[in-house]
Amino acid sequence: MTDISFAPSKLPVFATFKKAIRLSLKAAGPLVLLGLLFLGVIVAGLVAMAIPIGGLGFALQRGLGLEPGSLSFGLFMAPLILVALGVFIAVALRFTIAQYKLVDASADGRTLKLMDILRDPRPGLVDCFLLSLVVGILTFLGAILFIVPGIIIALALWLALPAMIFEGKDVSESLQRSRDLTRDNRWRLLGLYVLSALMFLPASLLTSFPLESDPEVAFSPLRGLLVILNVAVSILQSIFLVVLTVTIYRELRALKDRPAEVVAPEPAPEPAPEPAPDPSPAA
Repeated sequence: MTDISFAPSKLPVFATFKKAIRLSLKAAGPLVLLGLLFLGVIVAGLVAMAIPIGGLGFALQRGLGLEPGSLSFGLFMAPLILVALGVFIAVALRFTIAQYKLVDASADGRTLKLMDILRDPRPGLVDCFLLSLVVGILTFLGAILFIVPGIIIALALWLALPAMIFEGKDVSESLQRSRDLTRDNRWRLLGLYVLSALMFLPASLLTSFPLESDPEVAFSPLRGLLVILNVAVSILQSIFLVVLTVTIYRELRALKDRPAEVVAPEPAPEPAPEPAPDPSPAA
């Protein structure tokens, strides 16, 4: 018989955070290219959707005499607006999935082509959307009850999307997988999230505080620059959060899924040798 022993699987907070920083620098190039491509697609999409939406609105207002604020005008415009919103959500999800795959490839030293990643149909966008929706609803309900349950739920489900992307699991399996991976490490995950927030806090304050505290700055040409810088900081923070998520996912998988150590049983003590017979003749 052999005994199975499981080593403790505690996530090292500072070591994991350092790995995330190194990985973000390593994956910076592909992520910047992906971000620029996403920005171009969004701008092109907005221009393309503005033409039919504007044309329909003009036709309803001039041709049918409907007021833009009326219920009838809104009912006519709603389907086209919903289609535009659905396209935007689909594009955002596809680029988010691509971010995770690029970061994971960079961690392994692999090179992936952006268009190959974006054309990859796995995982399905519907499943990703449903998973994000379920995680958002559960977190929101937990936050309504009390703040702490909402935080715990968010930490427990943090790795649901990576589980779906990298392991091909469905919605329920991804939720369960995230709970299993984060078990016994959720407060450590909170510490990692706080560290990531603190890292971007000075830049965020420098770009937002003048807009709120100084009226002269709020109505000056400097306002536009500060707004752009603040948006850039927010984008960088969201990208680093993806890198941190992938790093945590990889570290916890290495800890939780590593083969169990097989401990051989201690050998049984050998029996003591019997005393040799006395060769002397009997009296």
